Amino acid sequence: MNFNSVLRSIYYDSVISKDRNDYNLVFIFYSMKYSILLIVLVIALFMLPMVSSAASGTSEITLSTTSISIPRGGSSTVTYNVKLASGNTWGTSISASAPSGISVTFSNPTGDPPFSGTATVTVAKTVSPGTYTIEISATGDDPSSSPATLSVTVMNTTVTTAPPPAPVVHVNYIPFIVGGIAIALFVVFLIIFSLFLPAYSKPIRYVTYTVTLILSMYLITYDHVLLKYAYSHWLGLIVYLLLSTIFFGLTFSSSQALKRSSLYLLTVGNILLGLLMIVDTVFGLPYSSLHNVTTNVGWDYLFGYGTTSISTVGISLAFTLLFIFVGIYAGVSLREARVLKG
Repeated sequence: MNFNSVLRSIYYDSVISKDRNDYNLVFIFYSMKYSILLIVLVIALFMLPMVSSAASGTSEITLSTTSISIPRGGSSTVTYNVKLASGNTWGTSISASAPSGISVTFSNPTGDPPFSGTATVTVAKTVSPGTYTIEISATGDDPSSSPATLSVTVMNTTVTTAPPPAPVVHVNYIPFIVGGIAIALFVVFLIIFSLFLPAYSKPIRYVTYTVTLILSMYLITYDHVLLKYAYSHWLGLIVYLLLSTIFFGLTFSSSQALKRSSLYLLTVGNILLGLLMIVDTVFGLPYSSLHNVTTNVGWDYLFGYGTTSISTVGISLAFTLLFIFVGIYAGVSLREARVLKG
């Protein structure tokens, strides 16, 4: 055997020996792997009855009473208690099986035994009188072995709701008192100033024009209720203000006929405004969205002086003064026109 043959023999022996060692390692690894799986399987099979036993449980439901009487359309309550009868607690839910027309609600429908709550039984008015049975059961992980039975006797009487007491109505007399005085003064001043005080008719007319001008401008500017809910009335004030100013200016004309006609028109315009205010007061602001909002909406709005929900002191005072001064304005204008005619 030469030297090369010896080397070749040594090489093959080492390779074969190495492969055998690797094979042995692989065999040992797989043997351990399947051994571990086998051990886990045995442990799982051993623990399964214990887990099943721990997960299963039964509960028991008891009621504070087993029978109740309820009139048609009425309801009643029953207290229930849920306790664990066997096994371990894993949670349960309460449900009821009731005839048609009878409903049951639970204050505490779920929980881990032991727990309690209140069951409200409601009977519809359409349910016929008689005795009915309701079964209350526990379901879920801890079901009840048998339901709790509640006997419900439906009585022939029905539950009626008593009518609410009549509201106490407090009559507010302020709008009627103030409004009545304003209407009376309008009529009285119209008559007095149209018949008397001819020497003072011109200066009085200047004053009344100025006052009605200021009051009209105040209402047009600050009476937002009038603008929003009685727009036609708001426009009417603007028309009155413009015409009053025009005819007042024409009274300074050198033409006696034009001056007298302007005074008559001022008389008619102021009387018309006063009459329209009376109509608004008595008939509740017709042709506005405030009409019939309340029984006395006209009085409440024009003369409420803040004692009603739709009035303010400033607006009511402006309307009251305007009412009085248009009567004076109409009276002195008529008196002055009659003097010019004479």
